[in-house]
Amino acid sequence: MASSWFYILGWFPSGFAILGNTMVVLLILFRTRLHIRPNWFVLSLAVSDFAVGLTCFPTIFLCGKLVLCESTWGYDIAVLAIYSSVTNLCAMTVDRYIAIIKPLRYVAWMTSRRAAILVVLGWSIPIALDFIPALCAALGKCDMEDKSLILSKMILFEILPCLFLLIATIQIIITARRCWRQNARLHAQLRFNQVSQRQPRYLSSARVIITVLVVFLTCYCVELYSVISFLVSSSNPRQEVVNVIVLLAVVNSSVNPIAYALFKRDIRRELKILCRPCASRLARRDLNNAVQSHSVNQSQNAGGIRI
Repeated sequence: MASSWFYILGWFPSGFAILGNTMVVLLILFRTRLHIRPNWFVLSLAVSDFAVGLTCFPTIFLCGKLVLCESTWGYDIAVLAIYSSVTNLCAMTVDRYIAIIKPLRYVAWMTSRRAAILVVLGWSIPIALDFIPALCAALGKCDMEDKSLILSKMILFEILPCLFLLIATIQIIITARRCWRQNARLHAQLRFNQVSQRQPRYLSSARVIITVLVVFLTCYCVELYSVISFLVSSSNPRQEVVNVIVLLAVVNSSVNPIAYALFKRDIRRELKILCRPCASRLARRDLNNAVQSHSVNQSQNAGGIRI
């Protein structure tokens, strides 16, 4: 009964993660204006978040609740999806960190080749250091219960990414606040001189990465606490804590598309373009209904006058 809430609530963030990240992936793939280098990282992260929503909770429900699985393949793929989401977020953070902290050097540093290397590393590191050893253990040729291996995976995929993302978040926030103040003073001066100015692109980028990082650190704080407890006292977390960790990981993957839609300027613009025909049809239908209602009222009034 204690875990029944988990099997009920888990479907909602999983569905949001699947639908939201599918929307982001399709937008970037099929809208030519979104084919820019920073969106490579957004696309890669959206694919990994989609995998989290598709594999994480459904695997636990099917294999843990319904006991339909005879092997650990589903769990191994779910863990790979979670670690890939973490490493892809680190890759995107490196890109946005350079763009915000060192904007004048970004074009020279973040070439297409280096961006591709970061994306490949975001997938190859969890595959090489987690999935392949898990595959080896499933075949009976490796010992995944080795404490040094578990310790190294915890440090590499959980402690170090959280520390890196926390430091990057703080520095990006400090830099973004300084830039916002400078831009506010400049905007006030230009408005005084009656000159219009658009918001710089890097401020929109800062909002996106800050939102994504803050959500990630918030959702992974329970995971980090359980890892530190394991390293200090070698105590495994209770099943309720594991359920909370899994649910927060899926919630993190479901929130990222919302951050893109709200704060990423190019994705928000493309969504508005896609939604414009629907909004026009709704407005046209409301206008027709209003005209018909007005005509009916006029005819009723005219009939009343003749009487």
